[in-house]
Amino acid sequence: MSTVCTLITGASSGIGQQIAIQLSQQHDLILCGRDAVKLQQTAEKCKNSDRHFIWRYDLEQVDEIKESLSKFLAGNELNVDNYIHCAGNMKVMHMKNIDYKSSLQIFNINFFSATEIIALLLKKNNKEHLKNIVFISAILGQYGARGHNLYSATKAALDGLMRSLAVELAPAVRVNSVLPGGVRTPMSEAAYSDPAIMEKALKEYPLGIGETNDVADMVEFLISGKAKWITGQQMTVDGGRTINLSQK
Repeated sequence: MSTVCTLITGASSGIGQQIAIQLSQQHDLILCGRDAVKLQQTAEKCKNSDRHFIWRYDLEQVDEIKESLSKFLAGNELNVDNYIHCAGNMKVMHMKNIDYKSSLQIFNINFFSATEIIALLLKKNNKEHLKNIVFISAILGQYGARGHNLYSATKAALDGLMRSLAVELAPAVRVNSVLPGGVRTPMSEAAYSDPAIMEKALKEYPLGIGETNDVADMVEFLISGKAKWITGQQMTVDGGRTINLSQK
């Protein structure tokens, strides 16, 4: 008899790790990332750490995702009911410096890896189990920022995919996006340690800078029965950043 799990990419740190910790209260997990040591650390922070599985994989290698994940699921007798795509790569690059190679790299990790995983999960041997897909997008997918051209484009692509999948896969599978604003993570902490950046952020965010659990709470809600009539939606979790037109 197979074990039904929630698959979380980008689970080794930050938002992905917090999602794993919170969902482990009620779900068996498949933790995906590039660093096996960090994934093991995530597993140890989760409830029932011995019930979770580690799929170490570099999602930039898009061509081999289906083969790798298929073997992993079959070898461990696993199926997936919830897929949370949190893996992401952000490169600050002005348009004049962008080339095809850099574009492909970030799209492979942020977008194409998700399409490959979803296509596999919809195959006959797992299709009956899949119930929820949640993309961790970003408010930058909806708004502009200097130097974030590629990152914004990948997140906008995820949101577009989400809307069409929500229609295509209903009523069996619900598909939604979570759009975080500025959140404290190991990656962002260096920036927020700069007093000037923090002062500016506190002016822009009516509710202050977010924590990883703010995003994880929304994910937990979206895959729960309490969200059974919600699909195709972009759930903005940004402390009021995108509605703040005040000049302070």
